[in-house]
Amino acid sequence: MNKVVVRIQGSEYNIVSGKNPEQIKTVARYVDDEMKKVKDGNPKLNSVTTSIVACLNIADVLFDCSNENEELQNEIEELKNVNNQPNEEVNTEINSINDELEQKELEIIEKDYHMEEMSLKLKEKDDEIENLSKVAEELRLELGKYKAEINALREEANEASERARIAEGMSSQWQNKTYDLQLKYTQLESKLKSRECSL
Repeated sequence: MNKVVVRIQGSEYNIVSGKNPEQIKTVARYVDDEMKKVKDGNPKLNSVTTSIVACLNIADVLFDCSNENEELQNEIEELKNVNNQPNEEVNTEINSINDELEQKELEIIEKDYHMEEMSLKLKEKDDEIENLSKVAEELRLELGKYKAEINALREEANEASERARIAEGMSSQWQNKTYDLQLKYTQLESKLKSRECSL
């Protein structure tokens, strides 16, 4: 088994496969190119949607290759039926078709590999989204607690302001009464001195 590190959309992946390392890298580059085409076509797409669209494009090519492969197989069968002992020209054509079939089979294998990689990446994104949703819910609950605490503090502040206002009013009344008493005391003291002088 060969272990190859490939890079897709800026992320590195360790691939273990019995295939040739260069072939694995070629497949990874193809997937990366497909995702880049989708992203360039619509930069607003998030990574999950980009991966899905790229998977659909690759699957479309895979189906096209599969259909072409079936058509080529039918052509081979037709050629075999035309002449059980094909001449040199037919042999050449058959060899060419067989070569093309082998190439298409390789492409199908590559597409299968792309699909598997995309499925893994989509699962990773789904896990990330689920984790982010949990974090968001925790933050929402924490925010609710903070809002309740803030409201409680506001009520306490309002009550304290009201008590301060009442205390300020009482203090003003006390000062006025003190002033009146001092004034009366001064008047009484003056009257007292006047009487003493008269005596």
